[in-house]
Amino acid sequence: MAEKEIQSSKKKIFFVLDILKKYSDDSHSITAGEIVEMLKSKYGLIAERKSIYRDIEVLKECGYSIEKMASDGFFLAERSFEPAEIRLLNDAIIGASFVTQKKTKELSKKLINELSVFQSRQIESQTYFDNRVKFTNEHILYAIDTIHTAICENRKISFGYYRKKIVNNKITRVHSRDHVISPYALIWSEDKYYLVGNYEKYDNLSHYRLDRMENVTITDEASRYFEEVCSYKNSFDAGDYVSKTFRMHSGTDDMIDLVCKNEILEKITDKFGDSVHYMSIGKEKFRVRARGYSSDGLVEWLMMLSDRCYIVSPQSLRNAVSDRASKILEMQNDSGFMNP
Repeated sequence: MAEKEIQSSKKKIFFVLDILKKYSDDSHSITAGEIVEMLKSKYGLIAERKSIYRDIEVLKECGYSIEKMASDGFFLAERSFEPAEIRLLNDAIIGASFVTQKKTKELSKKLINELSVFQSRQIESQTYFDNRVKFTNEHILYAIDTIHTAICENRKISFGYYRKKIVNNKITRVHSRDHVISPYALIWSEDKYYLVGNYEKYDNLSHYRLDRMENVTITDEASRYFEEVCSYKNSFDAGDYVSKTFRMHSGTDDMIDLVCKNEILEKITDKFGDSVHYMSIGKEKFRVRARGYSSDGLVEWLMMLSDRCYIVSPQSLRNAVSDRASKILEMQNDSGFMNP
């Protein structure tokens, strides 16, 4: 066999696999004859039907699950992602506000292309790129990659941070200041992507939204050990950190003790989970005790539940919620606030 024919034969098996991926699934099969025609029309390769059977056997030996239907057609029975998994990931990307509209469409197309053309059409028919709010920072994936590398290499990062300002009655991005941070974790919380790290001037943790970061670079300086600024040892427990944090505000680690009406049980378990301490109080109330960070974020969260939730402790949290309620009442009674 000539060298060119050998190379074509080696390529052919990958083209056969590609055809099976795109044009077959558990509801659609493709025959060896149809594969021969596609090899010719799509890749310019001439093949015999018998060779297709040999290629399929080799692919099966390599671990690909290829089944044969009664109609004498073949189909790829297993994929890296099932249609339901692609649908879930696709919906998550479309719903993620920190992924720009342009990148949303690019990632959606890549995901859907993992399926057969028949499965892809079904998902595409139910995919809507609506007018929900999307951030505009196209460099967010670069930032994620850079921060991930810095965390793995235990090095600090530098970046610019911006804020929004109204200029001529339009929202404008304004550079705030530059930061040098020891990065510890990337966290997706409440539809935002955050960096958790230590700002070198302070002995605590701080959070930064990735969509507000620009010019993220890795420095030559080693990161500060997170053990110096938080209670975690050996590894930074991002899962535990999120469970204690409210609206990504850091604060004092306290035991939060609440008595609530049963009607908000789902809201409480959504935040604290099912495994913290719960106790029924009569038929209409329950008590929950869980660790969390006392912060402005916790105060804001409790304000939404304040007519159905009594704060037992800590006292500092009771005082903070009461102060916020007083300020709300004062603001709503300030008729002069509308004046320039």
